[in-house]
Amino acid sequence: MDIQARLIDTLGQDAVVAREAIGPEQQGQIKRALLSGADPDAKEALPSCLVLPSTTADLGQVMALATEYGWRVLPMGGGSKLGWGGLAEGVDIALSTARLNRVVEHAVGDFTVTVEAGMRFADLQALLAEQRQFLAVDPAFAATATVGGIVATADAGSLRQRYGGLRDMLIGVAFVRYDGKVARAGGRVVKNVAGYDLMKLMTGAYGSLGILSELTFRLYPMQAVSRTILLSGGEQAVTQAIAEVRMSGLTPVALDLTLSPLAATLTEGLASPVKVAGQMALVARFQGISAGVEEQTERLQKVGKFHDLHYQPLEGEADAAFWQRVSELIEPGTVLCKVGMRPSAVPALLALLDGLAAAGCEGLMHSSSGLGWVQWKRGEKLEGIKEEIEVVRSHCQENGGFLTVLQAPVALKQAMDVWGYRGNALKVMSDIKEKFDPQRLLSPGRFVGGL
Repeated sequence: MDIQARLIDTLGQDAVVAREAIGPEQQGQIKRALLSGADPDAKEALPSCLVLPSTTADLGQVMALATEYGWRVLPMGGGSKLGWGGLAEGVDIALSTARLNRVVEHAVGDFTVTVEAGMRFADLQALLAEQRQFLAVDPAFAATATVGGIVATADAGSLRQRYGGLRDMLIGVAFVRYDGKVARAGGRVVKNVAGYDLMKLMTGAYGSLGILSELTFRLYPMQAVSRTILLSGGEQAVTQAIAEVRMSGLTPVALDLTLSPLAATLTEGLASPVKVAGQMALVARFQGISAGVEEQTERLQKVGKFHDLHYQPLEGEADAAFWQRVSELIEPGTVLCKVGMRPSAVPALLALLDGLAAAGCEGLMHSSSGLGWVQWKRGEKLEGIKEEIEVVRSHCQENGGFLTVLQAPVALKQAMDVWGYRGNALKVMSDIKEKFDPQRLLSPGRFVGGL
């Protein structure tokens, strides 16, 4: 009995999609995650089938079979970020959690929610908004991304300035191990910290340690007023303003830095008159009660005036529209890198990107954490991109940071080190992989060091 037949015998025909029946969009998503995906015509570039379990028990059965027969598994949610990270090798089945999409418990009074990993982020936010609550992350591809995929790739966004990263949001987790058994950590109340380290391991592991099935998040109340301020000008003035804001006691929910041309594009048509000056723009968003937002934006305006920066406020519909545009900046099909470095090195990175902007390069940085992304929008015209990535990576590494290639054509990923890891923790990571996935069946080759 072949792989597909065994899975149909266990889960039923409806839960198994044969290789040739996988839709074109999902075929593309899967191929972008595979080492063999560079050949668009190779039938062998796809796994034998796509499996869609509807319950955690079914998910466990699939992994039990995978362990018994040595099948290599590519975990996925909706597939929007499946092409991020390293390339998987020798995959036998793709395993989607898209049908695990239910709300397990929403404790409104406790500000927590437990959901299955395949629930779409946009659907969750819409449900929470009915109770004036929200999950404080703003990931890429928010309309299609699942919460499991967001956690697996540690994709938090600009709101980490105020609320922290996904490791700060996640207070409980359940996942299916390589052998089909379910493991749990944490709980469903904010003060329960049992299993905290295990939740950290699962966040950003790209499905290499287990397949997420349930996630419990802390929530926050929606704020009454939101206002965004852009301070724009020269590199030195913006750098000095950032340093002053960090020391000022101001509490923006987002504090991003980008090049002025991109900021001008994001503000086009949102307010009148609109002006973005100089080389760089500092973007600060404040939320809360009206008096608090007013007081904080007045203080920021004084900072901008002292450093001779142009001040551009956006509020109401303009504020919401601006951040909607920010959420759409990351596009499928581009070359996208996640970067990190000492916050003090962020302005210099943007100055470096300014020299590449004419070649379709843009970036957005979270100025307090030193994290952010850089994107090349040249599509399939890859001439010179590898060299440009290495220049940006060198700047990051020289300033205590990193550059990871998230999405790119398979051929480009094959030509370079996707992770670029230079630390000394590979032995520790390998030991952890050995304990969680001794047969190396889960996302084989996708994580740091080919784990």
